[in-house]
Amino acid sequence: MIKKAEDIKLKILPVLVGAEHLYYYEGPCRFGAGAELEPGFDTLANEERFAALMSGLEENVPNGVEIMEPVRLIRTDDWDDAEAMWEAIEPAIKQADVAVCAPSIACDDIVAELSERFEIPIAMAPGNRYSPVILSAAISCRPGNREVYAFYKWSDFTYRMKILRARKVVQNLRILCVSRYGSPTSMSAIDSIRDFDAITDRLGVRFHFLNVHELFDQMTPAVEGGNHTTPGRVTLDLTDEDMAEVNVLADELINGAAENDMSREMIVKGLIPYVTVKKNLERWDCNGFTMPCPDACSTRRLNEMQFTPCIIHALNMENGIPSGCEYDIGAVISQQFLIAASGGMRTYMGNSCPVEAEDGHVVLRGGAANAGTELERQRKRLDEGDVENLYLIHHSVAHRYLPEPDKKQPYGIRYFAMDQKFGITMRYDFDADIGKKITLCRISPDGRKLFVGSGEIVLGGGYAANNCSQVVYFRVKNQEDFFKQQCKVGNHLSMVYGDFARELIALGESFGMEVVTA
Repeated sequence: MIKKAEDIKLKILPVLVGAEHLYYYEGPCRFGAGAELEPGFDTLANEERFAALMSGLEENVPNGVEIMEPVRLIRTDDWDDAEAMWEAIEPAIKQADVAVCAPSIACDDIVAELSERFEIPIAMAPGNRYSPVILSAAISCRPGNREVYAFYKWSDFTYRMKILRARKVVQNLRILCVSRYGSPTSMSAIDSIRDFDAITDRLGVRFHFLNVHELFDQMTPAVEGGNHTTPGRVTLDLTDEDMAEVNVLADELINGAAENDMSREMIVKGLIPYVTVKKNLERWDCNGFTMPCPDACSTRRLNEMQFTPCIIHALNMENGIPSGCEYDIGAVISQQFLIAASGGMRTYMGNSCPVEAEDGHVVLRGGAANAGTELERQRKRLDEGDVENLYLIHHSVAHRYLPEPDKKQPYGIRYFAMDQKFGITMRYDFDADIGKKITLCRISPDGRKLFVGSGEIVLGGGYAANNCSQVVYFRVKNQEDFFKQQCKVGNHLSMVYGDFARELIALGESFGMEVVTA
């Protein structure tokens, strides 16, 4: 099953903590008059507190957060913390991601013990008149680096739950890595992930590996005796149902395109790999994908089957599945960071570099964006404005849902291979979004650093061109600093529309990463 980010819920468990007096008396920790001092009154008062907590949770949990049935930790003034009390809540704790408590006087140590026993993140809810107790319980949970959050405003609680859910989204990433050589090897994205165990330990991300030739063999109908690479085995070969899906998708792309330079035959050939990859994602319970470019291209099988991976990545990304060009596993993880922090925005990725300026004019060197007249058009357009602090991303994996995840945008279809005219690329006109804010990020190869950048779109390019030439230009605050910070993490940048830098920074910090910003 493909478990998308939008399917992942943060489960919060309300833990109702309270104390009840067994006898009539008053003193430094008990005050009131009449019935307020009688046994049984505390039960009513606690229920009132618990109702307020549940009401506050229901009104303030963000999307993607599920409130579980509450459990209770109630003690008396005999200080009788029975083991049965802890055993009763253990099953619920094991299903929860966060325990939410509203500690009260004479029972805040229970919250500390809850953290000690189960090592679950603790959130001290706001709205409690015993706010000093929240602080004392918070610091009591800190020894041993246990995770605890204290709030005095519901808005802060809501924001932190968003970040914790985002962290869970990243932790639930399972990447299908299609490799030709060794699993950490790529002939182009050499700044990708190499130590997979370290990434799993730090981020929770897991990996499933598949040989590129096995994947290629699945893109043809089954033959007697099995595939060449896996003879005699049952594999995910092309079926009549797959081809029906391919044809429906081909008609959708062709009929919806504002412009189309490709034959239907080539579009069908280009969509067979996408359907094959989707089947593998479902089969291996993965929700992220990457495969090599030059490594796979040099087998000559892409040329033989007449496709490029571009459309696989584009359709994955518009469906909320992070997908990385050139076997860049770090780009896939970075996309999941963006999807998680933004609440479901769709990603884009590509090669990135500063745009040089000399004497008030931009300098676009050959291959930086595209060749010939299109490159000159971009240069002239950029020269019409401020040429300082410009940056670019280019790759041909744009798609139909970049600005808004639930609103299809106009698009064109161009071929990738210049001579034989195969390889589907969807073209998006970034000119339509001049002035819009974008957020960019990338993790370092060791998973210890997270780069977070911000920009504003100033120009698009390559819409009418072919090959790997789609480009988006954007302005950053300080080009030199942006480049310096990016050098700490690598080349490919992933981006989403909107300003989510604050959320990304908090998300990186929740993993204990060093966050660098620009």
